[in-house]
Amino acid sequence: MLSWLFYGGLLLLMAAILTTLLGRLLPAELARRIGFNSEGYTLAVVLAGWIQFVRPKLTRATRWQVTLVAAAACLALALALYTSALPSQFKTLNETFFALSLILPYVTLPRPLRRWPPMASVGLLVAVLVGVASSPAQSPVVLLAETVAALILVPLAFDVVDRGILEPTARTVSGLRYCWYAVLVVVPLLVVLLGTEARSGGGLADVLEYLGRVREAVIGILLVQLYFAVGLGRTGGQRQARR
Repeated sequence: MLSWLFYGGLLLLMAAILTTLLGRLLPAELARRIGFNSEGYTLAVVLAGWIQFVRPKLTRATRWQVTLVAAAACLALALALYTSALPSQFKTLNETFFALSLILPYVTLPRPLRRWPPMASVGLLVAVLVGVASSPAQSPVVLLAETVAALILVPLAFDVVDRGILEPTARTVSGLRYCWYAVLVVVPLLVVLLGTEARSGGGLADVLEYLGRVREAVIGILLVQLYFAVGLGRTGGQRQARR
């Protein structure tokens, strides 16, 4: 029942957004705010579906053939959307599929991955900070903000915080998990509450502007984590945080 609600609800929501039906069903401002996060809903549906239904059925013989075909399809779709003249509600999904072309192979890798996933996230985060500081409007990490943000979050989400989603025997810390969820909710909300004026200027304002642009990726990753870890109970082996 939970799977039906999760996938069915997100697919119906995406259908309403893409057909502009949402704007006729809800007040204009509410519909705009919900529709603005369509990239996150798409990321959640595809990534969760891959983890739940495709990844468990891959064998050693078929793992990389199927995965690379799926990644290539995501990349081709991303390029097609990026270069298309489709309405904005379709074209904006290109960053999600660019991200998925790399995320699907990553989550398919056999676990555990040792210590390099958080190092990769930190390296990308440093690249973002350098890009924002040096050329906030033209840096590739800014132009592809949602894609880069998803690539930063995925190793932390699935190989540090919620390892039990991809590795059922991994040990996780419930306190760390819920603190992580809280951060993913509070930080984007705080950026929104600060308003557009706080994101105008340089320095910290550029960082806030970047955080404001990546909330779709945050929503997508958070939805996947909550679905598997909280909804389906895929928390691995629990252990208490050290006091």
